[in-house]
Amino acid sequence: MADDFADRMNDYAQQLMAYKSGEMVSLMIHIGDELGLYDAMAGKEAVTAETLAEATGFNERWLLEWLRGQGAAGIIDHLGSERFQLSDVASVALLNADSPAYLRGFFFAPPSHEILDKTIDAFRTGIGVSWGAHGDGASHFLCRTNRPFHLQLASGVIPLMGDTAERLSAGGNVLDVGCGSGTALTELAKAFPNASFLGIDPAGNMIEEANARYAAMDNVRFEVGYGERIEEKDTYDLVTTFDCMHDMTDPHGTMRAVRSAVKEGGAWLIKDIRSQDTYEQNLENPVASMMYGFSVLYCMSSALSTPGGAGLGTLGFPPSVCERMGREAGFGQFRVLEYENDPFNNYYELRP
Repeated sequence: MADDFADRMNDYAQQLMAYKSGEMVSLMIHIGDELGLYDAMAGKEAVTAETLAEATGFNERWLLEWLRGQGAAGIIDHLGSERFQLSDVASVALLNADSPAYLRGFFFAPPSHEILDKTIDAFRTGIGVSWGAHGDGASHFLCRTNRPFHLQLASGVIPLMGDTAERLSAGGNVLDVGCGSGTALTELAKAFPNASFLGIDPAGNMIEEANARYAAMDNVRFEVGYGERIEEKDTYDLVTTFDCMHDMTDPHGTMRAVRSAVKEGGAWLIKDIRSQDTYEQNLENPVASMMYGFSVLYCMSSALSTPGGAGLGTLGFPPSVCERMGREAGFGQFRVLEYENDPFNNYYELRP
């Protein structure tokens, strides 16, 4: 019995320390991202701390310790004699922002001590922290991780939605609820230049950035706004909502408001995290622990950032929840689109 406990204790300790190792490696990836170190290594047969210092202008001793850690973690390859290389797969995952395999955006700055203190306090008060309160870093994380899939919307997803492409080509109206800094909406606007596009988001910093970044696009505009406060009636041929229904304090109100705003022949496209009905089913997700961590720090926290918030959380919007809420709001048609090029998200289509 004692030997069994010792073995289990050893396994458990290794598991705990593996998570701590992952935290440290994640922070080092973020530093490499911020300093452009992976970009500086790209295409080179080998680099040393000395050659990387020459290429970047950074301090050689600091670069050596960073390279050693990245090599120990297997993020970069150690070729011997403290020579390192960015492999072909690493180049895609860390440098190719258009690839579905691009993962660099996940390694953003951790929450500040102030945000962590507020999150800890939320366990006492029940009131969380909105996405906007996290600042630009968290919002940019969402934009970077979603960008490869936004590039596929016009060519891969919209064609699955009946006559939607034809309606937009003829000059339809589109509303993006929770638009962030506008990546998804502007990709659609490029594909359908005859249509008019409006993006709304409660985060003023993201709206300001979107307006500045896409000022030259005359068929796109952005405004601070909330889904549940949409007042237009029978106006939009297409409404889109990408990866934020589970973050909303009032998704039910948003459902009702969008139902009134979408035209009778129009549609609502929702992209949200792939999830299941039960905790046991969600455990089959190989990154379930990460998803629940995101939920406590960001998604559920945002959804509980006002009293009475829905608090769905990162894995809280599976197909059954979307369909039920949609039908309660007055949508008569619901389906999950058969789109397999995005391993992280479901795509839902709702129609009046």
